[in-house]
Amino acid sequence: MQLFYGHIAAERFYLHESEINHCVRVLRKNAGDSIHFITGDGNLYFGTIEVASKRVVEGTYTVEVERWGSVPYDLTVAVAPTKNMDRFEWFLEKSIELGVSRIIPLRCDRSERKVIKEDRLLKVALSAAKQSLKARLPQIDPLTSFEDFIAMNLEGTRCIAHCENTERTPFTALAPAKSLIVLIGPEGDFTPDEVQSAQQAGFTPIHLGQSRLRTETAALTAVSMVYAVHL
Repeated sequence: MQLFYGHIAAERFYLHESEINHCVRVLRKNAGDSIHFITGDGNLYFGTIEVASKRVVEGTYTVEVERWGSVPYDLTVAVAPTKNMDRFEWFLEKSIELGVSRIIPLRCDRSERKVIKEDRLLKVALSAAKQSLKARLPQIDPLTSFEDFIAMNLEGTRCIAHCENTERTPFTALAPAKSLIVLIGPEGDFTPDEVQSAQQAGFTPIHLGQSRLRTETAALTAVSMVYAVHL
């Protein structure tokens, strides 16, 4: 299926500017042709093109499938972006393929990356959603300090993965929950103060197995575990 991204206004659809060239010049779509598109709201739309130019593709539409490609759980991953952004973008792409609901990039005490390009992450997210046939784009937050994240007091089963040699619950015991928030630290791990702060806020310390994992591997492992449990 060829899938496009757009928005809806005044009962008409409009393709995003980044999609117009591929639609009109590459695929040679014209007025009267039909397309499938998503807006990020979770629905698959069927559209009939009425205007096709180098600047705009618009037309009428109907909802073809509601909650298209959705998963039966809500999963938020708060994770510190890696120094090498290619690795973080790899995690972003794969986690969207598996059905993550929200990604919150974290700035922690030991974070090596202090800046992210939100436009670039949105582009990666959109490509992953289209490739994996999902109509809902996950929410991708701006870079958020650890303290501000804790203050959000998000609802759901909350857990923090860390490498300290203390008692931790296997994540597999929590993965069946319908609403999950998972904290994954930077390459140098969370500080003891951050771990304590999270626990005081109701986060359960967890482990993801016996191996010591890279940040992006740990984050994707958590997403994969939840996906597998809910198959």
